[in-house]
Amino acid sequence: MNINNKSIEELENDYWVDLDFDSYVVKKSQMARKKPISKLSYEEIRLLIGQKIGLRYLIPIALSIIEPNPLIEITFFEGDLLSQLFSLSLDDWKDNKEDLKQFQEIIIKNFSLIESCNEIPKEMIEKYLNY
Repeated sequence: MNINNKSIEELENDYWVDLDFDSYVVKKSQMARKKPISKLSYEEIRLLIGQKIGLRYLIPIALSIIEPNPLIEITFFEGDLLSQLFSLSLDDWKDNKEDLKQFQEIIIKNFSLIESCNEIPKEMIEKYLNY
């Protein structure tokens, strides 16, 4: 199945009712869930991962984004997408076990670079290396 032309809503067969809620995050998340995955911006991917939306589909994309440059700045700071991945719990990776291994490999390969980033707490790095 080619997921790139489908939205998170379609892939998860979970259609949300649009809420009239005055929140940037809620509005952006609702809009992004309706877009085909191939049309999502890096910022929308970062945002959805931060909201734990569509992880099964978005984690592999996020890994492909950070692999050549783990500290890529998407919106707010150097390493902000990486930081979103670090903020996930082990349970959040349950549908992405192979991706978790790839994430750990990226961390190990780029350990010195990642550790030098002031935006990423050292305990987050250690947590993932000890999974």
